[in-house]
This record gives sequence, structure tokens and C-alpha cells, in this order.
Amino acid sequence: MTHRGSCRCGDIKFEIDGPLMGVGNCHCTTCRKTQGTAFRTRARVRRSDFRWIAGQDLMQSSQSTPGFHRGFCRRCGSPIVNWNTAEAEYGRRNQATLETYGIALATLDDDPGVTPGFHAFVAFKAPWFTITDTLPQFDGFPDEAVTAKPHAGNLPDGR
Repeated sequence: MTHRGSCRCGDIKFEIDGPLMGVGNCHCTTCRKTQGTAFRTRARVRRSDFRWIAGQDLMQSSQSTPGFHRGFCRRCGSPIVNWNTAEAEYGRRNQATLETYGIALATLDDDPGVTPGFHAFVAFKAPWFTITDTLPQFDGFPDEAVTAKPHAGNLPDGR
């Protein structure tokens, strides 16, 4: 299945030809402030499955913590991709993330066919937000077993 995505102004466009992995809600302070909401729902995709269709030159990035980069459209501010380097704490903890991008699920233009499978960094969640579902919750980084695999329903055999 091909997933298509874009920024709010539509000048950046991308496609993903592969599974969405580790779909979850991040409640860390940086995600909340970057998204302007209670949490960010994101998926991981293999870099080899991601391709720019238009506007790659409009993407700007900032380093929110050492080795963790957040890419966004410099025209409209929409978050596009984020990535770890070997210097990032999560990159050191989970080497598989070095070959992936994080994608804000809201940037996808069509139904991604997945739902979040966990909540991360709930120790930093907004005090005015109550988590009401039964998804697994992690005070910090989620368990690798949850994040490093294709999300249920993304593969032909239902894995």
C-alpha cells in the first residue's frame, strides 16, 4: 500500500511504499509544544520506503535534543519527518531507528489504515489531558518490542 502525505500548504509532498511501524502517541514536552496539542501520533517508516514527490528543498530542520532532528515545512510549519542519528539517546537505545523516519500520522492525506498501539513519555503528559484508552503506557521510551515492528494490519498476513 502506498501512503501519500503533504504539509498544510501542499508544497511538500511525499510517498511511503512500505509498512507503518510502531504507531503510537508521544506525550513528551517537545512533541506537545511542536504539535501544539496534548500528544503527537506518529509512525516509523523505513527510509528506503520514503520518497519525496515535491518540495524537499522547503524542508527545514531543528535539533530538539542532541541527535534528534525534526523536519518541517519552512512555509507553513507543518512537521514532516523526524530522524535519529547515532548521537541521539533513542538512536543508541534502538539502533533500528537509525534506518527510519518518524512521520506525524496527521500529515498523511489518506486513511493510513492503522491506529496507535501505545502511549510514550506519559510521565510528561499534559496535566489537563486524561488518557482514557487501554493502550500500553510507558513513562519514557517505549519498549522496542512495541515500536520496531510493522503495525497490525499493515502486512498481507495481518501481522
